[in-house]
Amino acid sequence: MKEENFKATLEKMRTAINERDYEKLIQHVDVKKFLDEGYDEATDELANRCAEFHELYPHDLFFKFGSRILRFYNDKFRGVHLGFVTRVMNAYFDKNLTPPKNFAANPINFSTVELSKLLRALSSEIKKIHVENDRAVAEIKISGDNSFYGKIFGALDFKFEFVENSAGVWKLKRIVNLRELVPPVLDMAERFWPSDWDLGIKL
Repeated sequence: MKEENFKATLEKMRTAINERDYEKLIQHVDVKKFLDEGYDEATDELANRCAEFHELYPHDLFFKFGSRILRFYNDKFRGVHLGFVTRVMNAYFDKNLTPPKNFAANPINFSTVELSKLLRALSSEIKKIHVENDRAVAEIKISGDNSFYGKIFGALDFKFEFVENSAGVWKLKRIVNLRELVPPVLDMAERFWPSDWDLGIKL
């Protein structure tokens, strides 16, 4: 029974994302906490492997000055970065979003349109779930189609951890394998994100 309830939660979340229903999504996600903790964990991985990533992407100044400076930068601009992500996410759930002509015209809305195109190119498959007491882990394969956006994304395996609260509602806690996802997601960003878009982070 609990496993079926958990599967139903996964389907509700997928539907909420596809239908841009923020109220339904936040029934199962503490968005701020999820983003805060994910940002910090990703920063640790980027800093710990800074030298390796500098070798791979020598043009990217983010990795040029070493892990200490990287950590300082991400800490100093933490609010700006998370604010940018939050505003893009909020714009995605705004069904009345007006697409801008280009990035410079409205970086938030332009990024949101790109995100929407990416999400339309993706499909998900539940590979495995494990439910034990008030905790559950879902292994989900997310794959891109043959479009430009689908090919950029490729296919990645995510492991999501959930906790069941006292009301019997499953809430997303974290991405278990976030650190192993950082390299392929970083590579995706390096191949897709034009350098002039960095201006958007200065909002």
